Parts: sequence; C-alpha cells; structure tokens
Amino acid sequence: MDGETRVDILRVEDPPRLDGPLVVPSTLSKSLERIVAERRASSRLAKAGLAPAKSVLFLGPPGVGKTMAARHIALQIQVPLLVVDLAALISSLLGRTGNNLKQAFAFAQHRPCVLLLDEIDAIGKRRSDDSDIGELKRLVTVLLQELDLWSGKNLLIAATNHPELLDRALYRRFDETIRFPLPSANELEVLGHALVGNRDVLPMEWLDLLVRIDHQHSHSDFVRDLNRLRRSYFLGGRQEAVQVVTSLLATDANISMDDRKRIAVFLHRHANLPQREASALAGVARETLRTALRLENADGK
Repeated sequence: MDGETRVDILRVEDPPRLDGPLVVPSTLSKSLERIVAERRASSRLAKAGLAPAKSVLFLGPPGVGKTMAARHIALQIQVPLLVVDLAALISSLLGRTGNNLKQAFAFAQHRPCVLLLDEIDAIGKRRSDDSDIGELKRLVTVLLQELDLWSGKNLLIAATNHPELLDRALYRRFDETIRFPLPSANELEVLGHALVGNRDVLPMEWLDLLVRIDHQHSHSDFVRDLNRLRRSYFLGGRQEAVQVVTSLLATDANISMDDRKRIAVFLHRHANLPQREASALAGVARETLRTALRLENADGK
C-alpha cells in the first residue's frame, strides 16, 4: 500500500471474474490461446532452452475487452490477477510514486499471478512530452527498469487506450503486442445472444436492431445499451423500447444508410410506427422507406 495514503496499490482478483463471454475476432482469440498454451507448457519450453512470453502489451480503444482478456488468461492458467491501481500508485508526493511502482512489481514477482498494468499511458508517457514535469519523466525510467528486471516467472500484461502517448522505449520491452479492434456486427450478435438467451423478455428482433445501431461501438457500449433496452422493454413494452432506440439514433451519426433503411423498416413493421415517424427516427426519406418496404415484400414472395 501507499505509505502516505495507506491505500492499496494492488487490487487482487482471486479468482478473476468475467462479467460475460469474451467475444473477439478469431485471430485475436488465437493469440490469447497461444499465450495461455505457452504458460501451461513453461516446463517443457525450459527443457528446450526456451521461455514463454513474459510481457504482453494490449492496444485498443476503451471497452473492447482488454481487461477481460487479462482476466481470461489468468483464469485459464489458474492464478490470481493483480491489477495495479494507478490512482493509488501516483502519490501526491511524486517522489514516492516510483517507490510505489517498485513495491507493486516486487509483490507480484514473489507469488503466482498475472500482473495487469491498466492504462499504462498514465505512467508511461513519452519523455519528450514537454507538458509533463521531470518527476513523471523519471517515473518512465523506473517503469523501464522494472520491465527489464521482470523475471518472466509470471506474466505481465499492460493495456492502453492511447498507444500514441507511450514512450517508444516501452514498446521494445514487451515480447508481444496485441491489438484489440472494435467488434464486428457478427461479434456483437454473438455477444448479445450469449447475454440474452432464448427466454429473455426482449424479442430477438430488437437485439438485431441494436446490433445495427451499435455495430461501430465497443463491446461495453453495446452491453450497456442492450441492458438499457431490456429494462425498458420489461417495464414499458414496445413503447418504452422505441424511446430508447430513438435516443440512441439521435446520438449516433455513424450509422450507414443501408442500416438506417433496415432500422426504418423494423420500426414500421415490428414497432408499429407510421411510415412518417419511422423514416424520421431512422434518418431516411419517407420514399426511401417505401422503396425498402416494397423490395422486402418482393423478396418475401
């Protein structure tokens, strides 16, 4: 713990707990599986004069599963997850921050674990950044030294939403760098079906609608919107659900025209909105909706 504030520097998750399924692209899933496989085969690797990756850097926007992936790895290799609390780490007396960092690393070195440095850009900014004071630049040097001294007996994972802020020397300290993209529509659909199940109060067509609205958003944004939609449908039925969809459409300008047409068709057919209202909410011309309806009717025949 921090000697000044008496606040814990590390949060221990034993065992780590997943809030839902980890849904990521197959290439990313294989990278995570390889890290787990290396850890499980560390003894066999050692006999061949090899060692598993000791440090991995996760890059990607907020809410795409970086922290969940760290929990998943710790669960798979059956060790606790130790999460560095950066708010506690960065002491009000900046000279103590480097000591706090060393203390966190030393604690993690002496017990089986996965150590997670989340939002590492908070302590690993480029030393050429003139907006930072000298003490924070010295903290980057301490971080580099600790990474060099990391034994590899345990796995160290660092994650950042802002890779452009990291000091270049940090990248060379990690054995692997894994990028987490925004989820595809198919991945959101898989995630949604896993969370909702077959007996949920929310009809499946509303889930499909939300995928079209949120398909350029993160996993966490989609889960938040899905739970909001489920609550609204449960308490107020279709009318309340339409209000949620209306607010989501009003705040998202990145929905493609094809998806907007499908959303308009849904609002008219499944939410029973008049064509004028459905087209207005979806942001398409009324004639565009009429054309989409005619095409759908023709396909149905």
